[in-house]
Amino acid sequence: MFNLSISPAQIDIVTKPGSSLTQAYQITNNSDQTLFLTTSIKPWLPTDATGSLTYQNVSENPHLRFSLSNSDLSLGQNLKLSPRESRQLVLKIKSDLTTPLADSYYTFFISQSPSATLNQQNPITQAKIGSHILISTSDKEVSETTSSISRFAITPRFKDSFFSHLNFSAQVNNLSNHYFLTQGQLTISKNNQDIKKFDLFPHHVLAHHSRQMACTLYFDQQKLPPQAATCTLKAPLWPGLYTATISLENSSQSLSFYVFPYSFFAFLFTLAILFFAFKKRKRHPPLS
Repeated sequence: MFNLSISPAQIDIVTKPGSSLTQAYQITNNSDQTLFLTTSIKPWLPTDATGSLTYQNVSENPHLRFSLSNSDLSLGQNLKLSPRESRQLVLKIKSDLTTPLADSYYTFFISQSPSATLNQQNPITQAKIGSHILISTSDKEVSETTSSISRFAITPRFKDSFFSHLNFSAQVNNLSNHYFLTQGQLTISKNNQDIKKFDLFPHHVLAHHSRQMACTLYFDQQKLPPQAATCTLKAPLWPGLYTATISLENSSQSLSFYVFPYSFFAFLFTLAILFFAFKKRKRHPPLS
């Protein structure tokens, strides 16, 4: 059974043209059988605002070179890992002086070698795992980025004071050549007073692409990392005018909305109908 792990699962790099760097990866065979593996690098691009990506028809950056710094192993060469064995692989990334000031996205793959199936009567499906590499080539230590916010919406349409859980959604757009993280806050206010603040989950927004906004879900007294979740404001809420504001490093957007006690009015309306129906029944009793 193929049971392999790689650490780190993703790296973010800011590098200058003409520079080189190395990254150490820890590969561990967690299975009870020997694994025959091989390494490769593949470029990718995002496909939508949910974090999906594709490796199909993606061109490599000709200004970047990848290799392994291990003395006994080259990129693409087969290696063997015994059960429970770990191995450190050191990936070297080098850019030339003419590298454009933009981003490139790759995955460092550890794949099951075709030689693993040679001695088996029933060949197994070739499996692989990978670690994403986000490379931002810039002449500055901190890349300049520009963002905008679109599709800011609040659901449901009718916002009830007693029963509505309000869900906030938006799309963060990257208008620059370099990725950034959605670091910021969603603030809900009423009468110029903040009643709730949400930390935005730090999703990567890749160059000239978009990402759906998510809020950070924290776990109290549990050794679990924060997770991305829907931005939800729970009822009950006082009736009135509210304002929701998304604040990022270099952009913000606000949206106002009303909350009304629809269910309370519906309850009163129902009581009124029952009351008048009862009075009418008493005034005109049914014929015997």
